[in-house]
Amino acid sequence: MNIDIPYLKNLPSSLQHAILITAGSLIICCALIFFVVLPVLSRLKVVRAEIVSLNGTFTSMEKDIAGTAQQHVKNATRQADVDAFIASGVIEPLLGSFAMRGKSLIDPLAHKTGFTISGAKELQFIPLRAPSPAPEQLFGRQPIEFTGQGSYTQITALISLTEESLPLATLSSLVILSQPQTPEIHKAIITFEWPTKGEKRSLP
Repeated sequence: MNIDIPYLKNLPSSLQHAILITAGSLIICCALIFFVVLPVLSRLKVVRAEIVSLNGTFTSMEKDIAGTAQQHVKNATRQADVDAFIASGVIEPLLGSFAMRGKSLIDPLAHKTGFTISGAKELQFIPLRAPSPAPEQLFGRQPIEFTGQGSYTQITALISLTEESLPLATLSSLVILSQPQTPEIHKAIITFEWPTKGEKRSLP
């Protein structure tokens, strides 16, 4: 095959073939670069960007996973706090009696303040709206009336200490009756209302 170029036409045939092969090789190399290498490099650039993004996601997931255990600990701590808070205020019957349970909670506080409790009785139970069918245990609020004797200071101290020690207990009524024979000591009827949990029973 001869090259029909004026400047190269007079060259030996072997040299012409060498030039032709070289030119063909360059064309093939350019084609490979344009159609193969450049698309691959472009794809590699995209893949690198995806890898960087995935690495960022993986790092974020590692942090989230590491934080999950800590969050479980925090949740368990918070749940324990909630359970303790509820346990400190939601009462259940003692030997079938809310009055006995309430008295068992108030007696130590009364002893601290010097107030003397002489009696305790349940008032009208206030049921909470129950789902249908009703659960085996009934939730509601139970007023318990305490009768006792003490000075004004002892009465107010008992109420304050009860509200501080039993945060879910609510003072619902207070009656103070003066006693002429003991001017400094008064009869007091104090009613606290508790959230309660107990077996279903007929309302009084």
